[in-house]
Amino acid sequence: MNEFELKIRYPHHVNRNEIDHLGAFDLATILTKFDEMAWRQQLVRQLQLNGSDTSFIVTDGYSGQTLSITLDAFAKSQQLEFKLESDIPVIIPKKDVFGLVTRKTKDMVSFRQLSLARAKDYLIAFLNREIATLEEMYKENLAKSIKNS
Repeated sequence: MNEFELKIRYPHHVNRNEIDHLGAFDLATILTKFDEMAWRQQLVRQLQLNGSDTSFIVTDGYSGQTLSITLDAFAKSQQLEFKLESDIPVIIPKKDVFGLVTRKTKDMVSFRQLSLARAKDYLIAFLNREIATLEEMYKENLAKSIKNS
C-alpha cells in the first residue's frame, strides 16, 4: 500500500516549527483531508492572524519527496490562491553570457498563483507518483513566464 505522511500547519501555529503531524495515510484519505480543509475559513483565519500560513504538507513514504501546498492570504485576486513547493529536483536549461551559452541548472518544482482545482491536480499527480509529469508542467510554466517577461 502506498503511504503518505501528512502534516498540516494552521494559522494559529505561531512558531514556524509548530505543525500537526496527522500520520500516514493512503491516497484517497489524503485527498479527502485536502477537501475537508475548509480553505475559505483558513483564509479568514490567516487574515485575522496577520497572514500566518496554512500549509498542507505531504511526504511520500517510498521516495521521501515532499510537496507543500500553501494558501496565499495576500493574493491579488478575490479567489483562493495557492503556492506549491517541493523538493522534487528538475534540471532546466538556462541561458548565460548574453544568451549565447546554455547551461543546465538544478531547480525544485514549484508553482505560484494556483487555483484550488489546479493545486489539487498537482497533488493528485504527486500522490500517483507522476513526478515526470510535474517536472514537465514546471518546465512549461517556466517557459511561459520567461516568454511573458
